[in-house]
Amino acid sequence: MPVKYTIRTKNPGLVKDGNPKYYPVLTDRRSTDLRKLCALISQRSTLHPVDIVAVIQAMIELIPELLQDGHTVRLDGFGIFNLHASGIGKTRPEEVTSKDITGVKMSFLADKHIKRQLYKTKFVKK
Repeated sequence: MPVKYTIRTKNPGLVKDGNPKYYPVLTDRRSTDLRKLCALISQRSTLHPVDIVAVIQAMIELIPELLQDGHTVRLDGFGIFNLHASGIGKTRPEEVTSKDITGVKMSFLADKHIKRQLYKTKFVKK
């Protein structure tokens, strides 16, 4: 099924020559919850949805633990989860401490297999 898009201007006040630029923006995206995802996986495998939910719940618990222990979590064919920190800069290296870390984010980098599949996406104007 093609992904729908519409056309919109972005930041029209920031255009240098006074002419706005138009961009495609994806629309009508729906979400799929855990129950639906597990049912779909079950249809493509020999596993019962309850077993799939159990595995995903375990991953939800384990991935943050592994990231906090300094691991990068690589799921072959799916992608890589990493932990990143932001902080306050100091003028000398010896001044930097863990107290200077102001935020932590998890990033996900999709595997090249998934990226190749996404390049095949079809689009239709809404």
